[in-house]
Amino acid sequence: MTSRWMLFVSRRHFRTKRREKGHTAGVLSVVGIAAGALTLITVLSVMNGFQSGTINDILEINSYHLQVTGPDPFSTTAAISELPGVRSATPFVDVFGLASGYFPDPLAVVLRAVPPGALTQDLELGRALRLAVGSLDLGAFGTVVLGEELARRLGVRVGDTIQMVNFAGAGNLIAPDTGALLITGIYKSGFLEYDAGWGFVSLETATGRLSTDATPAVGVKLTDRFADRAVAAKITAMPAVESVVSWRTYNRAIFGALRLEKTLMMLLVGLIFVVVGVNIYQSLRRSVVERTEEVGVLKAIGASPSALRLVFVLEGLWIGLAGATTGTMLGLLISFNINQVFSLAEAVINGGIAVADWIVGVLMPGQGSTVGGGFAIFSPAYFYLDEVPAQVMFGEVLGVFLFAVLSAAVAAYFASRRVSGIRPAEVLRYE
Repeated sequence: MTSRWMLFVSRRHFRTKRREKGHTAGVLSVVGIAAGALTLITVLSVMNGFQSGTINDILEINSYHLQVTGPDPFSTTAAISELPGVRSATPFVDVFGLASGYFPDPLAVVLRAVPPGALTQDLELGRALRLAVGSLDLGAFGTVVLGEELARRLGVRVGDTIQMVNFAGAGNLIAPDTGALLITGIYKSGFLEYDAGWGFVSLETATGRLSTDATPAVGVKLTDRFADRAVAAKITAMPAVESVVSWRTYNRAIFGALRLEKTLMMLLVGLIFVVVGVNIYQSLRRSVVERTEEVGVLKAIGASPSALRLVFVLEGLWIGLAGATTGTMLGLLISFNINQVFSLAEAVINGGIAVADWIVGVLMPGQGSTVGGGFAIFSPAYFYLDEVPAQVMFGEVLGVFLFAVLSAAVAAYFASRRVSGIRPAEVLRYE
């Protein structure tokens, strides 16, 4: 019963402040909290989308979840495949060399040699590569599957042949070896490193047509990549295994950079809440001064200073809840429809361009358009992506919501301390 009057008074303060003339600070506080929550949720969702795509591409195409090496690692493939939690075990060898096609200038290439059916049997790998033209089947001897950007730079397409030069040898005796490879497929993963510098051949092609002294290994993919330590311990106990490298170790540098990037972005965007918190602090301090008479009367009839401070803290909470709820809903709406938002922005800008072209045509008949063609925010000429990925993590959304509400409550708490200095006798005498 005691707390009901505090809730009533705080809600009344929150509502009447919105209607009072000239009191825009409260409205700006709600808008600021909403803008901060919206921005942070949208930025985090887009960053999660990009980082998740990058991590998945690296693990599926390049590093695997575990890499097993030893004197004869290929002999352990069957045993590893039978372990619980293992999705696939693929023997592979990386061949480094120079490739040339229609254009004379050679390009550095990494050819990953895998079993002939690896690209088609590993569904997640096939989904990550995203076949553009041809086939991912490496069953025919002497065939290769290239990245789309690499094929473009070499000036080749499916059915053409590339010349591959690689170097192998022992000690100081290193000799070049040349082999012709027939292109049977072209993929586009969306990851420039793999599309512009990678290709896939069969193990038979690598050993029969290309010389290599690279260390053979077995790439292991797990149903849960975070169970890597438990599975690695079981593989290490096998007799033919020399070392097991986890994806955490193999990709430590790039994953650490991604984590740091995300943390810094959260801190920078989170500064919005600091600015809004200062605004709320100033707004509620003014509210305390303007409501001195009300505070004095409430103190005179028995309200304690702590209860009155709580009234203003609750008012700050109402501001935080209103802003955080609005911002969170808008942030989720934009995050789930980020590409539609960009398409709408492009349509509006292109509409403005069309109007400008029409005005130019009316004012200067016979003159050519002064504005270029269709505008694209993420033009393929400048950005290597088809769409903007977004991944909403509801734990982060909840964290943003709570942080927005907490920032308003903390600002209100410091602003409410002025209540303790108000004396009922002086208020009743002079006010």
